Amino acid sequence: MKKRFSLFLAVLLSTCITLWGQVQSDVTILYTNDIHTYITNTQKDKDGNKVPGLSYGSVAALRDDLKAQGKQVVLIDAGDHIQGTAYGAMDSGANIISFMNAAKYDLATPGNHEFDYGVDRVFEIFKEAKFPYIACNFLKANNKPVLNSYKIMTFGKTKVAFIGIMTPETFTKSTPTFFMDKAHKKFLYNFASGNNGKELYETVQKTIDEVSKKADYIVAVGHLGDDPSSAPWRSVDVIANTHGLSAFIDGHSHSTNAQQLVKDAKGNQVVLSQTGCYFGAIGIMTISEKGIKSELITSYERSDEKVDSLVKNWANEIDQHLNQEIAVSDVSFYINDSSDSKKRLVRRQETNNGDFIADAAYFYFNEVEKLDCDVGIANSGGIRADLPAGSYSYNSAKTVQPFGNVVCIVEVTGQELLDALEFGARKIGVGDNGGLLQVAGIKYTVNSAIPSEVETSAEGFWVKSPANYRVTNVQVYNRQKQIYEPLDLTKSYRVGGVNYILRNMGDGFAMFKNSKLIKDYVAEDYLITSTYAKSFAKGTDAKPHLSTKNSPLSSLKNYLIDYENPNGAGRLIIE
Repeated sequence: MKKRFSLFLAVLLSTCITLWGQVQSDVTILYTNDIHTYITNTQKDKDGNKVPGLSYGSVAALRDDLKAQGKQVVLIDAGDHIQGTAYGAMDSGANIISFMNAAKYDLATPGNHEFDYGVDRVFEIFKEAKFPYIACNFLKANNKPVLNSYKIMTFGKTKVAFIGIMTPETFTKSTPTFFMDKAHKKFLYNFASGNNGKELYETVQKTIDEVSKKADYIVAVGHLGDDPSSAPWRSVDVIANTHGLSAFIDGHSHSTNAQQLVKDAKGNQVVLSQTGCYFGAIGIMTISEKGIKSELITSYERSDEKVDSLVKNWANEIDQHLNQEIAVSDVSFYINDSSDSKKRLVRRQETNNGDFIADAAYFYFNEVEKLDCDVGIANSGGIRADLPAGSYSYNSAKTVQPFGNVVCIVEVTGQELLDALEFGARKIGVGDNGGLLQVAGIKYTVNSAIPSEVETSAEGFWVKSPANYRVTNVQVYNRQKQIYEPLDLTKSYRVGGVNYILRNMGDGFAMFKNSKLIKDYVAEDYLITSTYAKSFAKGTDAKPHLSTKNSPLSSLKNYLIDYENPNGAGRLIIE
């Protein structure tokens, strides 16, 4: 085993030399991003067999092995590590932080999903971590930084300054009310989130200027991403509007980018990299006398046994609890393109998984709570995984809906419902949008050729109705008549879904802030979905089987339902 490892490392290092020239690197930066608590990652070998993937044990082993070769190594994370699956949600990220401590991370920048358990919990996490969190634009109301803006590390004669940068989308892509006072009228924190990006650029530039005389290199550790819908707050936007950065290690958009050269405001090249997500890769950035280069590795043969043991014990405990089979799925449910797993269709259009989740809320409030629900909704950003056909468990539901959001039902006007659909559809044709609404009990059309006129605040919240709507032909299902009828803007409708959207202005849905509450804190969303799954008709094996014909909603005449179609039943038509 020792010989195999030595040979592997020799090949790795020789590859680096081939790519970067015959130089000895001064500093090696190992980096991860958007792990989202996928701590038991598996991959497939060339024969299609499942094999262990990368893990916190892999990171720890790689760091130690490089140090044994005389390398000066630092290990960092660019955010979204404590939330994503039941492995994080069941203890609000406590064990994830213990794994990172055991792997000996040196620093991290918070992602937007670090706040999903509340701001108070974030501050507890900052204390639990044996590594510092940094962010130059996580600010109090008086614009004073909450965390240290940067950290300078010395490697021999080389000093590297790491600057933390959080996405201003944290407001809307976590829970907005977490950042407000108890009356939900005033923000207690901000993220330098001006609409045109200038406030963020100036904040970053100020930090760069502060450290420029103290360090030889300046590396941004950001959670900004490169998705077009995140403009003007993307990593490429920050690079193009600042100067002085040497490199930018990114996160947030789940993009796989080994190395991209981006020109800064003075025309200098900045190395930009991101590892993707879910431990699909580990980044290795090398700073040498000849410059900066980065690469991604997708496998590593050795893993730290002590770290692996911690992870395995926790995973076994959670799996035992959640892996109880409650149904069998006869179809595969998708959020991604069925032919391209890296393309998240659920944020661009309707999918069968989106229909299933929205149907679960619609069914629960009508058949279990008996509260006459007109519309079920689900924000696409809260639907996180494909599910293959086969055994369906609580863990299946929790994997798709990992955030622990509580479900509620509210009463809104037809106008507010139209505004919500328009706001959710504003980025169709432009890029990903976690606020795109997957729906039940309603259908609508979006004309993607019409530019969105939705007005948003600097923080990304809906402000007012647009003059022209790209959403048309909105129809609500009448359960008594069993037909779809045109939306009445003056009528009241009951809408069921997560309180993240309906009560806490998540993803910016501020049009719901004054809605009438019918019932809140009903249950966690994945339990609602599990209840729906258990209600399906049973097969010959006496187990509920998930399919269109077995759904309790299939008895509703003219109701749009087609789980066998990955693109859904046609509730959202894009023209």
